[in-house]
Amino acid sequence: MELQYNFPLDERPFTIVSDRLKLSLDVTLKEIIGLIDAEVIKRVGMYVNFRSKGMEGALIAASIPLDQLDKFRREALHIRELTHNFIRNHPRYNVWYVLKAESKETLERKVQDLMEDVKAEDYVILFSKRNLKLSVKYDVVKGISWSKTEKTPEKIPTADELGLNMELLKSLSYPLPVVERPFKPLADKFGYKEDELVDLISELRSKHVIKDYGATINGEKVGIVENAMLLINTEDIETSCNRIAENLNEATHVVLRESNKPWDYLCYCMLHGKNKAVIKEAAMKALGITGAKSYMLLYSLDNLKPGIVM
Repeated sequence: MELQYNFPLDERPFTIVSDRLKLSLDVTLKEIIGLIDAEVIKRVGMYVNFRSKGMEGALIAASIPLDQLDKFRREALHIRELTHNFIRNHPRYNVWYVLKAESKETLERKVQDLMEDVKAEDYVILFSKRNLKLSVKYDVVKGISWSKTEKTPEKIPTADELGLNMELLKSLSYPLPVVERPFKPLADKFGYKEDELVDLISELRSKHVIKDYGATINGEKVGIVENAMLLINTEDIETSCNRIAENLNEATHVVLRESNKPWDYLCYCMLHGKNKAVIKEAAMKALGITGAKSYMLLYSLDNLKPGIVM
């Protein structure tokens, strides 16, 4: 919980954690490495907003024939930009995945090529219009995803606009080494002092270029065994989606979307919990916040790309 919610942005973050927990640094590092080896912790680090890399993203809902699912699974494993790939309990679209590309046109072409290859009968591309929240943290005591949100600006600056080396920006998305001075290798590589790099990351966090700093936990290893995608339909979708981002602490991702074809459910959020009951309770809270006309709550039936962290 300390690594998820309170990981310090400091030249020696693990030293501060060990002091808070009244452990020696060696014991703290050993415990964290053990949790990573046991796949309880996926990584310690941060995510770089894909917009800052000049990329576009979309959620794709696809109707893939059952005899093509293994082929799709194999192909998806080799596409780095394809993540969050699940079979869900929708009556029409059985596969839901996220894909990123350099432009909308490129993204559409990649989706079309992949869907043709696996003989998809139909699909919908739900482009990311605005990411309102990204914070994948689990309250392991209550058994539910939980985090407060920070108001996201409408425009996320790109590496070019920030005058940053793109390779540095990409490198920030890699896991931090679990050592006393985790920022030193990056600082040395790109010609920074450690305190300068930490200050830069702090600035990038304030601009929402850097998101979800801290530990990413494997939910299944801590009893968070269910996840569901909530999509809602309201009169004022943008206001409703903002309300969910600002008030539904149980949501990990909240995204306002636009579709390539008629589609009523353009506010999306993810919920994770120890069982379906706690997820349903959070979903009902979202409906109360928004006054949604209708909604879909789509549970995961199978993870087609497990263990992927982007």
